[in-house]
Amino acid sequence: MLNEHDIYWYEEPCDPLDFETHAELARHYAARLATGENLLSTADARNLIRYAGLRPDRDVLQMDPALSYGLVEYLRTLDVLRNTGWSPRQCVPHGGHQLNVGVASGLGLGGCESYPGVFEPFGGFADECPVEGGYVGLPESPGIGLEEKATLRPTLTELVA
Repeated sequence: MLNEHDIYWYEEPCDPLDFETHAELARHYAARLATGENLLSTADARNLIRYAGLRPDRDVLQMDPALSYGLVEYLRTLDVLRNTGWSPRQCVPHGGHQLNVGVASGLGLGGCESYPGVFEPFGGFADECPVEGGYVGLPESPGIGLEEKATLRPTLTELVA
């Protein structure tokens, strides 16, 4: 029934490590599938694209660089993806924080999923980066944006005191 609707992507339709279910769904569902937000390693990502029937021409991989053992491991994952026919444009990190905006911009990814106003005071973006029309820019100040959130300053001050 979902094939009848103009859905941009169907996110996390099943456990990302349930390759068999993903492959079966991909055989029957023509629109984009999005998954991977709970995968943490290059090995997990490699197995996902190897066995889950995902399609590099349309599906979206949502590994979060901060949760994927950091930027170095995320870069390894991107290398594996490129070597197996996936474009970095098919990667849209999941996680509502400023770090992924910088990573997506710097590495030419397809975007960054976020949810301003959730997971406060840590979620969202720098005060100088409002969301306008579904887009947010990068801060002019150094850092990853957390430093420029007025609502977060008291928490950070308390943590370092």
